[in-house]
Parts: sequence; structure tokens; C-alpha cells
Amino acid sequence: SYKDPITEFVESLYVNFDFDEAQAKLKECTTVIENDFFIVGCLDEFTENARLIISEIFCRIHQRIEIDMLADNLNMEPAEAEKWVVNMIRLAHLDAKIDSKNGYVVMGGTQVPVYQKLIDKTKD
Repeated sequence: SYKDPITEFVESLYVNFDFDEAQAKLKECTTVIENDFFIVGCLDEFTENARLIISEIFCRIHQRIEIDMLADNLNMEPAEAEKWVVNMIRLAHLDAKIDSKNGYVVMGGTQVPVYQKLIDKTKD
């Protein structure tokens, strides 16, 4: 089957849930995009969205996350990572709270929205 760093990034994230591999593949993706004439203009947008996806999936899996660890995984400073998490919570509509005093992101319950339940029922 066909493989490149971008498809391997998606596979490592959505199939294997291997965040370390996804980070390594993201670095490879950056190199591939930088060297591709047609998509080099999308590098910043790709990187931003890839970070958002990694963070969103990571937060949905874990109940409590250290901001310092998240900052290391995203190659950011802790203050920048905290702003990033606030933005991610707003964009992804996550039920989460930031405990700045202790340096944690605490995830709430993962309830399926009512409209999603309705859509799922009508599919069957």
C-alpha cells in the first residue's frame, strides 16, 4: 500500500494512537512539505492543524494532563502551551478546565451531544 510521512502521521494518530510516533512523523511531514513546490504555502496551516489534532485526541483520551508535558510534546513554552490549550478547548468544544496553580488540564466527562445521538439513531 501507499505510504508517505503524511499518511503515516494520520495512521499513527488515528489508528495506533501513538503520539510519539505522530510527533516524529509530523517532523517528517514538515520536511516533505518544505520541499514540495505545490504545498509549501500550506506548511504553517498544516503544522497548526496537526498540533490541534494531536492535542485534541490526547486530551480526549486522558483525564488529567500536565501543561509542561503537553508543551514538550508540542515543542512550545509552557505559557504558550497554556494559551494553546485554552484555544483548543474553545475550538474543539472540550469539557475541560485549566488548573494554572498546579499546572494541569483537567478533562470533564465526555458526553455525546444530543444532536449527535439523534444523528446516530437515524442512521440505523
